[in-house]
Amino acid sequence: MAADVAYNMIVAAEWGIGIKIALIAIVSATLVAVAVLLVLEAVGKRSAAPQSVRTVVREKESVPQAILAADDEPAPAVEETEEISAHAESVELTEGALLVDDRDDGDRGTMIVDGVFVKVRYNRSFRAKLIQSDDTLKGWYSELRNELLRYGLKRRTSWANESWYNGRTTYAKFAIRGKTLSFYLALDPQKYKNTKYTFRDAGKTARYKDVPMQCKCKSARSVRWVKELLAALAAERKRKRAELPEENFRPDYRDTASLVRDTYIKLYYVADTKVSKQQFDEAAAADLKTRDKTPRDFLTKLMRADGETKAHYSAIKNELLRYGMKSRVSTGNESWYNGRTTYAKFAIRGKTLSLYLALDPKEFEGTKYNFSNMSDVGKYETVPMRMKLKSDRSVRWVKELLATLAEKKGWQRTERREEDFRYVERKH
Repeated sequence: MAADVAYNMIVAAEWGIGIKIALIAIVSATLVAVAVLLVLEAVGKRSAAPQSVRTVVREKESVPQAILAADDEPAPAVEETEEISAHAESVELTEGALLVDDRDDGDRGTMIVDGVFVKVRYNRSFRAKLIQSDDTLKGWYSELRNELLRYGLKRRTSWANESWYNGRTTYAKFAIRGKTLSFYLALDPQKYKNTKYTFRDAGKTARYKDVPMQCKCKSARSVRWVKELLAALAAERKRKRAELPEENFRPDYRDTASLVRDTYIKLYYVADTKVSKQQFDEAAAADLKTRDKTPRDFLTKLMRADGETKAHYSAIKNELLRYGMKSRVSTGNESWYNGRTTYAKFAIRGKTLSLYLALDPKEFEGTKYNFSNMSDVGKYETVPMRMKLKSDRSVRWVKELLATLAEKKGWQRTERREEDFRYVERKH
């Protein structure tokens, strides 16, 4: 009621021309000030770092707890210098960001957040390098780790190395640079000059002064030599070798984004963050044309598959060999043939391993077998029955179907020792 009365009084009042002009001027000035503030705020947002990319200055980084194994024990503190980029700022991978590796440079990539491209460099920990290495390197690492355990040594993982020690003495260190696994030993390199062993004296590098003999593991022979040198070091330190069963210490492959989120990899800007969005876009667009987001060849997909998928592949490969078939690897498949006829093909799509068989799917309709008819796909028209290998039961079914195929073709199944085909061995 009071508000209505006040309104009627204002309407009824006769304002002078001067007062009216003053009020209009005040309102206009207020609107102009608000507009200026909004423009300044918009400009400030555009000149800031790319949206959703949070930058943090890390004065001192410690090794993530996830890197330390559960059975590790604290070792003597060792000061280690970490190679970092010239920029002091590291970048955190935020929720919803896409991280794409450069095809030709494994140490660089592009982070895409809200459509903004940011060039980044990776600083990989030892653990990350091992996880993303090929199966051959992982096999050599696993073999040497088993040997170190036989001498009663314990391990400690830092950002750049995996150290093996007893008490307060370090006996050996692993490191990975590029695609090469190196093993550093607490032996005097001078004593082994003019011997059969190939090594480098790394004693001038601070982090390796206590383990100066660097041996590069590039072949089965070099790994054998490392084991001989390790035995010599153990004899020198009067350490006995225990007989322990061989364990598998090969870690499964993981993509870069997951390792960044788990802090096994740090990201650093390659370019200055003040570079314009247009420059970022142009550089990233050029890189995206020459980059694959996922591997296309069968062997790389198999190498990066999880342990269960590799076990299923190994089981079926052993069965195919028992029927006398031979294999041929193409970009997308591993084909199994006899004479000039292909009878089976392996393929990996996404995370699923499949075996395609030269059987007529119509003959098995209404049976217990779960399969797809791929006869309409050109590359599988001669092996149209697709079986997905997702469980032990599906592996058992595939073996039964192989037996059916063998019976149709008159093949004999021979008994042969089960071999381990889980790991892709490539020559370095």
